[in-house]
Amino acid sequence: MTEALTAIADAQAMPAGGAQQQEAGNASEAPAELENETEVVEGDEQEGDGEPLEPELIDVEYEGKIHKLPPELKDALLRTADYTRKTQEVAEQRKAVEAKQAEAAAAYQTSQDVIEARAHVINIDNQLKQYEDVNWQQLEQEDPMAAMSHWRQYQQLQQQRGQVAQYLDKTQNELSEKAKQATAGRLRETREFAEKELKGWTPDLDNKITEFATKDLGFTVDGLRDAYTPQVYKTLYLAHIGHLALQKQTAAPKPAQTATQPLNKVTARANPPFAGLDDRLTADEWLKRRNAQVSKKG
Repeated sequence: MTEALTAIADAQAMPAGGAQQQEAGNASEAPAELENETEVVEGDEQEGDGEPLEPELIDVEYEGKIHKLPPELKDALLRTADYTRKTQEVAEQRKAVEAKQAEAAAAYQTSQDVIEARAHVINIDNQLKQYEDVNWQQLEQEDPMAAMSHWRQYQQLQQQRGQVAQYLDKTQNELSEKAKQATAGRLRETREFAEKELKGWTPDLDNKITEFATKDLGFTVDGLRDAYTPQVYKTLYLAHIGHLALQKQTAAPKPAQTATQPLNKVTARANPPFAGLDDRLTADEWLKRRNAQVSKKG
């Protein structure tokens, strides 16, 4: 309490100039502090103005070109490329399936049209058969109007039959040509598969497989041509290899069997005779040996 009153009294006693000087001193000290703070901040900024470190880049191949990318982007780029590749493969497979479906639908429609055309030909032939025994001159004399009507009907039926027969011939030729192209395509695909996937394949081996299939399995050459696909050919290839392996096993000479020798009869060795006089000798043997010793000494 006394110190607070003393401070108030000193403040009241201080002249006006002294107060101004003190305020000026305080004011001069403030910019100095700000300058120090500015220097500290500028110093920090200068320390951080060094050249930034460049990230390490790696080479990544994408669509046939080499790109330099940060390592963390490599996996993302490869995933994108793999996704794109799989998407393209799926699209190609879908197009192939759609093409097969369209081809099958067209073939079915063609077969239906051919069936209907043949049925129409049979119907026309049945109608034409009714005119086989007609005497046109007699009919014309008896009923000229009926003869003219039937003759016109007869001519129309022949014309219709010719048109349908022409359609059938054209369609049959087209189907035969498509069948030839399909067979040639399957054979080409099968050969490319054999050259690439079947170990040791050669044209000579192909002749041997064909000979094996015709002679041992009962196929005909035309039947093979119609049946060949990569899967069927691989089956025949493996069957041919197995057939050769069985032939080698059958033809391999059997090892000569040695005659079994009878086992030698093993007998226990007789105990060696006792030398001299021995208590283990029988009484007769001991007496015999004793007499022999006495005879020698005498």
